[in-house]
Amino acid sequence: MAGEVIVLNGTSSAGKSTLAAEMQTQLVARSSCWVILGIDDFLGKLPAPWVRYREAGSHADEGVSFVRAGSDIIFRAGPVGRALLAGYRQSVAAVVHSGVNVIVDEVVLDEEAWAQWESELRGLDPFWVRVDCPIEVCEARERARSDRLPGLARSQATFVHRHPRYRVAVDTSTAPAAELAQAVLTAYTARPGG
Repeated sequence: MAGEVIVLNGTSSAGKSTLAAEMQTQLVARSSCWVILGIDDFLGKLPAPWVRYREAGSHADEGVSFVRAGSDIIFRAGPVGRALLAGYRQSVAAVVHSGVNVIVDEVVLDEEAWAQWESELRGLDPFWVRVDCPIEVCEARERARSDRLPGLARSQATFVHRHPRYRVAVDTSTAPAAELAQAVLTAYTARPGG
């Protein structure tokens, strides 16, 4: 029997990871096992030469690149990067199909990513959650963290919510993570068939 899947989608620094961790804590308190899988789990495993983030790796054109173009940051994936991202989406689906419940910490990067999610999660009834906060809050979070590129959230905000069909939305600047997690889980439980 397949597990269940909740996908938290939003820009970098929107608060998805904090929300996912709080949701997991609340689900554990209900004796329900959920694992968290995210795009950063996979991108973070690429060897440095296949990544262009602050500095360009020697094989970044084959892997993944975050390239500044004026005030925007553009994400590009080469053949290794595209294969890794496809494998990430397939892995999430495989874990769910194996019977494990998954909270996905995601940034839908483009139409190709959305098409892959639709294909991989077909038949699993994914519960998509829009995770938002004002761009100024995201930018303050970026400045506070040394592992973030300033401007990444602003650049992603133009497309990250373009494709998914959400069942619920939360703004992480409006309430503590515990309250937002409860709201998401209440909506999840109340869904048809929940």
